[in-house]
Amino acid sequence: MRGQILVFNEQKEAGAIVTEDGRRILFHISDWQDVVPPDRGMAVSFMLDSENRPRQVQLALPDPMPTAAPAAPIPAPPSGPPLALRPKRKPVVTLLALFLGFFGAHRFYMGAWGWGLVQLLGVPMVIGILFALVPPLGGLLYFAAFAFIVVESIRYIWMSDVEFDAKVLAYQAARPGPFAFFW
Repeated sequence: MRGQILVFNEQKEAGAIVTEDGRRILFHISDWQDVVPPDRGMAVSFMLDSENRPRQVQLALPDPMPTAAPAAPIPAPPSGPPLALRPKRKPVVTLLALFLGFFGAHRFYMGAWGWGLVQLLGVPMVIGILFALVPPLGGLLYFAAFAFIVVESIRYIWMSDVEFDAKVLAYQAARPGPFAFFW
């Protein structure tokens, strides 16, 4: 049941609760289950025992809010700057180039998604076709692509952090597009 504390006397350690239907019920401090001491006006919930005495008296949780019509959708927060203009970290670019460079992962990270798509889709497909038709030429192109990625990865490894940050700032100041090249 729910009610409200009408009065509470600390010396007598007893109080009265008025229920929602207007009944007045006396309770003792030994039935109080909350950390906060009872006080006049508090909304409480309790259970009645077989003798209609309140047990487990405690502060009542607020009534759940009535469900209203669905509100308008919350607009998405602004997505921030484009991918190419977000801060870049040298270890991320280096590891992406080293392990996923053949698939252009580092190009996507730098915001050059055009070159990333070319490298992801075009390079393996062209090399695969040439390797099937003319194995020596396909093998040569595969070796050239692999060598280019290794050289690019070594370039990132040997570049100092200060030099990398300066190059990123210059790269981002030029407002790179999908076919920008970061070297």
